Amino acid sequence: NKKPAGFVGYGSVGGARAVEQLRLIAVELQMAPVKSAVHIAWGDFLAVRQGEKKLEDVEHLNQAAAALVNDVAWWAKVLKAARAADAIAGEAQAA
Repeated sequence: NKKPAGFVGYGSVGGARAVEQLRLIAVELQMAPVKSAVHIAWGDFLAVRQGEKKLEDVEHLNQAAAALVNDVAWWAKVLKAARAADAIAGEAQAA
């Protein structure tokens, strides 16, 4: 509970519809979905899969992945502190 969630999707529209649905589910599971996501277009996916491109060559995916990792790391740090504060408050109320 209360942990960040990041998403990577692929498909004809970069998995956007699947990511959209997963964000809603994550909220119901008391997770914090981050704004950034990696959307891999079907053409890029196939080009990498067939060896026509390397994943490193798809610059916009590298930028999106870096943003996603940075967002998840930032939220993980913030939410960890918030969970610790909640635990301390819960212990104080129990005493």
